[in-house]
Amino acid sequence: MMTQPQTGTNRFRLKKRVVLVTPLVIVILVAVSAYVYYSMSVASVTRITLDQIQGVRIFGGGTYPNRNVTYILEVQVWSKAQTLDVSLNAPTFLADADAVPLGNQTLADGIIIKGAHLTYNLRFSINESKVIGPNPSASNMGLTMVSWVGAGFYSRTVTLSTSTIWNWTTAKLIVSGGCFDITFNIGC
Repeated sequence: MMTQPQTGTNRFRLKKRVVLVTPLVIVILVAVSAYVYYSMSVASVTRITLDQIQGVRIFGGGTYPNRNVTYILEVQVWSKAQTLDVSLNAPTFLADADAVPLGNQTLADGIIIKGAHLTYNLRFSINESKVIGPNPSASNMGLTMVSWVGAGFYSRTVTLSTSTIWNWTTAKLIVSGGCFDITFNIGC
């Protein structure tokens, strides 16, 4: 005697499996997408770099040791990850020439568009003293940037430092020390 397949029952089991598996697949896809986006966010924020591009030293007047000098620096802030736009909130730049503090500047918020950079022009005026010297042809320019940085799901305070030796006679870069993240001790 032959038995007929139970088609109604088999269809019910298949529909029940599809109904159970579909939400599970959706949850897994959402979780994986969120993880990938979070990873891109972390990479975009933690791979920020700071480069000194141009340095100029202008004498304003006076004679040594009471001579007015203005330092003009052009710096670029990059995100090496280049996967998401990165926002900088009120970046503060602190500068020193041969360990002599020049001052600090807090600038407006900005967004580093993926694949691009932000350029900041900094101006520091001081009264030069014996500490810097009567007429150094080259000096070490230290620069630190502190900012709240965010991209996607991730944000944190970033502190970057860079040290560069400039030839003030020709306004050319002699040595660039690159940048360093003080917060996590990660070289840029």
